[in-house]
Amino acid sequence: MNKAKQIREFKQANPSVSPKGIAEACNATVTYVYQVLHKLKPKKVKAVKPVVAPPTAGQELLRKEIQRLNHGMDTWERTNAIQERKIDSLTEQLREARLHHNGLEYVISYLESRLGITEKPNGASV
Repeated sequence: MNKAKQIREFKQANPSVSPKGIAEACNATVTYVYQVLHKLKPKKVKAVKPVVAPPTAGQELLRKEIQRLNHGMDTWERTNAIQERKIDSLTEQLREARLHHNGLEYVISYLESRLGITEKPNGASV
């Protein structure tokens, strides 16, 4: 068993004994006993406040640029949504026009057949 362990165990068994008494019992110097006992004490931990440094000019410039780009992205997203609604509306109008056109073609074809009008290969009607 080493001296430090012997001193710690002796102090634990005899808490009221002075460092001089421990030194005599363990055959060590009083200075060494003080060193060993000092290491047994719990260390106080200082609370360190975080230091918040002011932003640098580069960081401030970067922050402003990010805000500008975010605003630009919002603008593009709103524009995109408007354009998509316009496209959907025009697609619906086109679909309705095709249905109307097909309906008219059907009516014209029906009337031509009832009236006996036929189209010749050169495009002339009789």
